[in-house]
Amino acid sequence: MSYADFVWLLISEEDKRSATSIEYWFRCMDLDGDGVLSMYELEYFYEEQCERMEVMGIEPLPFHDLLCQMLDLVKPEREGRVTLRDLKRCRMAHVFYNTFFNLEKYLDNEQRDPFAVQKDIENDGPEPSDWDRYAAEEYEILVAEESGNEQLQEGSFEEDYDTDEVLSPSETGDKSDKLVISDLSA
Repeated sequence: MSYADFVWLLISEEDKRSATSIEYWFRCMDLDGDGVLSMYELEYFYEEQCERMEVMGIEPLPFHDLLCQMLDLVKPEREGRVTLRDLKRCRMAHVFYNTFFNLEKYLDNEQRDPFAVQKDIENDGPEPSDWDRYAAEEYEILVAEESGNEQLQEGSFEEDYDTDEVLSPSETGDKSDKLVISDLSA
């Protein structure tokens, strides 16, 4: 995988609401390349999620029940056939794709307050994209790690040199009687 391919994968994974991401995941799921996601293709990807859930000790929803949920979510123009156009139109493609590709996000969505979706729709202000949220979270983690590393390094330096220490010749390997280390932080 090239760097450019990796970047597209990362962006498509973290922001499944964008048109580019919807197209990306559709191409991944359309195994036979006919421009339609068949029930067979949906079941193929859901089986992998079921295996992951079983390993975690979670009883998966039977495929038939999940299929009803997904078809209600997408509301395809033709019954039993999900097209790219259907997914772009439904505004819930991110939930659809997470169901088949991202177990953590799928489970988060399953445990989410059903009224929260309505609140999101009614919210007047511009909401940051999933990618914006992801980038902000990763930036916060990076800042926290860097400040933690700086504090650790500073603390280690201060612990080593904060006070005067007297070391015996056996500790220093020196032949002199004693060695005084002065406070270097002053």
